[in-house]
Amino acid sequence: MSVDDAAQLCSCHTVATNDMTENVERRADLASCLWELALPRIRQIRALCGYTWDPAADELIDLVDGDLLALTTRDPATHGSWREALGSYRSFHAVLAYRLAHHVLTTARHRGACNQHAYLLARRISEQAKVETGVELHPAARIGPRFVVDHGSGTVVGEGVVIGSDCYLLQCVVLGSLKIADNLPHRRHPTLGDRVEVGAYARILGPLTIGDDTIIGSHALVRDDVPPQSRVSVLNAYQVTAGRTDLAITGVEAVSQDRFRVYGEGLHDPTLRVEPEFAAGDGELPVAIVGRGGDHLLLQVPGMAVNRRAPVRLNGRDGGSVGLVLPNVWPTEPGPASAPRTGTDQ
Repeated sequence: MSVDDAAQLCSCHTVATNDMTENVERRADLASCLWELALPRIRQIRALCGYTWDPAADELIDLVDGDLLALTTRDPATHGSWREALGSYRSFHAVLAYRLAHHVLTTARHRGACNQHAYLLARRISEQAKVETGVELHPAARIGPRFVVDHGSGTVVGEGVVIGSDCYLLQCVVLGSLKIADNLPHRRHPTLGDRVEVGAYARILGPLTIGDDTIIGSHALVRDDVPPQSRVSVLNAYQVTAGRTDLAITGVEAVSQDRFRVYGEGLHDPTLRVEPEFAAGDGELPVAIVGRGGDHLLLQVPGMAVNRRAPVRLNGRDGGSVGLVLPNVWPTEPGPASAPRTGTDQ
């Protein structure tokens, strides 16, 4: 063996040794954090989960280690440092508390412990984390590996939510039910596939499904299924009112690529007219009212194109009008999850 080969072999061995030391140190620090979370209630937890229950069990450490590495890999603000993320990111500590609470809940159920007591204990852990971090992750939600909550304040994940692998949520994201109160106890929360990203202030409501590799843009309101490899974007959220009118728009959501549900006041008027304020080539794209409800209209824009701004104007009988810009939803081109997506996010 030459001197150069020996030096290269020695260098590889040193790198492998350093990586192993780093992994051991990181997992030990995560174990300490989990013990710190569990210790105030360790007697109650072991009464439900068994007296050999360990918050630093390998299966739990594997999950939180994957979450931590996903955060440090995908968020450049961590500077690639798991120590910085673990030592300062309250949103990551919310994920830690969720993993612990969910593990307590599922372990207690598996052992046949009292469901009410298990829920109470798990909720105490998650509620304390909500107070300390501003992030509410229900312990009964099912969240896949390598989960990231970035910034996080105001983010809420409901009881029946199912989240796939490698998902990423920003602050003030709500994964909840359609109604404010009096929801029925059956499935009422969304299911997110793998590699779904959700922007700040997005609301995904109801028992819908978001397909794999989908991006939900900031401020989006989603209440219907979204197919895989899609992008949901709110291009504008403003309305411009002209004249004295009872018309007012309170919300717009995309139903499909060319249909939009517009919510507001004064929309029941049968004389209400809609007209486009955008053009395609030499002529305007048509826009039509294809459905009405007590508080909404269903608009259709046939031929809606990718990356197209869609301003429209609603004209009332009193001469007043409201102009607004429709959101846009379109599927990305088929391809691997890492393929670049076209379009403009806000």
